[in-house]
Amino acid sequence: MGSEPRLLVVDDDALIRDELEGLFASQPYEVDCVESVGAAMERLTAAEFSLALVDVRIGGKDGIELTQQIRERWPEVDVIMITGHGSIENAVEAMRRGAVDYITKPFQAEEILMATEKALERRQMLDEIEYLRRQLQDRYSFANMVSRNPEMLEVFSTLEMLARNDVTVLITGESGTGKELAARAIHYQGKRKAARFVAINCAALPENLLESELFGYERGAFTGAVTDRVGKIEHADGGTLFLDEVETISPAMQAKLLRVLEERAIERLGGNQRIEVDMRVVSATNEDLEALVRDGRMREDFYYRINVVPVHLPPLRERVEDISLLVSEFLRNNPLAREKSLNRLSEKALNQLVAYEWPGNIRELSNVMERAILRAKGDTIREVDVPTGKSGDRNAGPKLTYDMPLREYIKGAEREYLSRLLTKHQGSISPCAKHASVDQATLHRKIKAHGLRANDFRQNGRNGEGR
Repeated sequence: MGSEPRLLVVDDDALIRDELEGLFASQPYEVDCVESVGAAMERLTAAEFSLALVDVRIGGKDGIELTQQIRERWPEVDVIMITGHGSIENAVEAMRRGAVDYITKPFQAEEILMATEKALERRQMLDEIEYLRRQLQDRYSFANMVSRNPEMLEVFSTLEMLARNDVTVLITGESGTGKELAARAIHYQGKRKAARFVAINCAALPENLLESELFGYERGAFTGAVTDRVGKIEHADGGTLFLDEVETISPAMQAKLLRVLEERAIERLGGNQRIEVDMRVVSATNEDLEALVRDGRMREDFYYRINVVPVHLPPLRERVEDISLLVSEFLRNNPLAREKSLNRLSEKALNQLVAYEWPGNIRELSNVMERAILRAKGDTIREVDVPTGKSGDRNAGPKLTYDMPLREYIKGAEREYLSRLLTKHQGSISPCAKHASVDQATLHRKIKAHGLRANDFRQNGRNGEGR
């Protein structure tokens, strides 16, 4: 392939072909135009292309099917779908089959050029990521994250490349794996680091408040709106908007955000002025978004817009080799540990940490280390406070059998009941007491009598530094 990207236009409309050929000829691109699926396959076989622009209908044949064939046979060739106005369903189906973007007719020259440039930048970025993966060296850290795990080292390479590009990113992983830390690494290692990183937990606000929080509002937009307020999206202009727990956004709000992602402009609530915004969007979730799409709880078009480049963070139980490295980081960065000159873990303490399955991931490890640092004497942490055995045995008492005396059985059953109740409500006493139909003082007394601690059940909650 030459130094200039080579594009393939597949459209049975001669006017469209001529228009696109003239448009791309004025840019640093080489362009080939064909009018049929068969001619497109022949050209792709004979030459190398960076990008194909495919009409949804080509001489009575299916452009979506051609898109799938291109992605299967020539995965290095990205596809932009050209579709008629009102055929958004076709565009979504094309993206499911592998298209990276879609353009609706009639289109503007600037729109085509912008989509083409974005697709080519994305392909260049993915190629560079793959190169870095092949050249992966023995490096243990990126930004504020550390790892020896091969999968995490690939994540570091991906994050490093994403930091240099403005592509939209979806970070997935269990609660506590460090999704917000990864999002911040993308922002602060990149060209937007001088601007704001604006994070919003979508699950923390009801829909009506989320809308005003994101879009802002004009004075008088609703009762209580006595002044103008700039929303999070405007604050992120020039920087990064981080949508945490994106799966909790309602389909109606997804439609509004989709428009922002496509048009890069907003209107405040109660206003009619169009406000341009230039921001990168990074989303995070611990849910299976494809399943939510199938269940109708997430719009397909919104899903494809936020999931341009996915990044998955493995759980801590799959990167056990990192525990000692993470512990060293906690000790090095914790002010109390430095004050107490704590710099070592005993073999017993390390074995305790390695044997545990860490359902709360890095956030839970951080909490355990903070308690250990608080209690430690001397320069060595000799013991840590984690349940023995697997995570499913957390706070479990003796196994209940009918061979027990009745008093022991009832005591064990009450302990198991309280443990399950605290797990369900994440250690929050008020809902637990309401569920059990007892007052909070009684519940506190029973929890203490059974040797349970509400704090142990809060480690998997939504708040904390590990996200």
